[in-house]
Amino acid sequence: MTLWLPATLTSLKIRDCSNLTTLWLPATLKRLDIYNCPELTTLLPRDRLPETLETLEIWKCGKLESIVERFHNNTALYKISISDCNNLKSIPDGLYTLRSLREISIWNCQDLVSFPEGGLPNIILEVSIRDCEKLTTLPSPIHTLTSLQHLEIFQCPSLSYPEEGFPANLSYLFISSPNLYKPLTNLGFHNFTSLGIHELADSESFHEEEMEMTLPHTLTWLSIVYFPKLKCLSCENLENLTSLEHLKIFNCPELTSLPNLPSSLLYLYIRGCPLLKEACKRDKGKEWYKIAGIPCVEIDGKFIYDPYEDSVK
Repeated sequence: MTLWLPATLTSLKIRDCSNLTTLWLPATLKRLDIYNCPELTTLLPRDRLPETLETLEIWKCGKLESIVERFHNNTALYKISISDCNNLKSIPDGLYTLRSLREISIWNCQDLVSFPEGGLPNIILEVSIRDCEKLTTLPSPIHTLTSLQHLEIFQCPSLSYPEEGFPANLSYLFISSPNLYKPLTNLGFHNFTSLGIHELADSESFHEEEMEMTLPHTLTWLSIVYFPKLKCLSCENLENLTSLEHLKIFNCPELTSLPNLPSSLLYLYIRGCPLLKEACKRDKGKEWYKIAGIPCVEIDGKFIYDPYEDSVK
């Protein structure tokens, strides 16, 4: 089935159209949102998107192999979100020309191998790449993107570490693949304010020396999530992170203790860590003295200073 639309249409949302195979896009379109159209294979015209387009969101279109050939004069486009398009093999050429782009997320596109030549535009941008099994390289040359501040890479097992490293001005990095860990300060990560380290399934300890990683002193937010075998969180440098305000420790069921924490810490979030929860019981647990001075401590969704929450006392 081919869908033809009014030529003056500016916003289009299509959901759950199981027979839709071809979609003709009006030249005046500003917003395009396609969700769960499993037979969709073609967007027309094939060579370009409407120049007026501002947001592009395509989710769960399993047969879509390409969006269009290239971005052409898409100066208004500021958001791209593509998810669960398992046959998608390419991102349109000319990605680097999108000067208004502020957010791009590519999630669960199993056949995507690489980004187009020229990579991303060098502008203030949030980039999120998740669950792209065959993706082997990041947008190149990523190290030259001096304005890139937010980068999230989650479960991309084939992705190789960029030889030139990441941009020096990067302030937020969220990574979950072991092959992406490198000595952070050696690669210029002196400006980090936020760091997420997720899903190192086989790690029993968190030692900076073993991971070849030094936590930057500029950190204000640190997240450690899903270390199912982690028993020891040994970060001698952690208590020296005098800017750290937020610490999140989730889904570490074997973890029993905390390192010494910095006096700057304002928020501590613990979830899915039953042994650590027991050790942090108010006035009773062996780790209580380490967290007693933190203004906000939340364990499994409960604020420990709430007088009505007996379960953590």
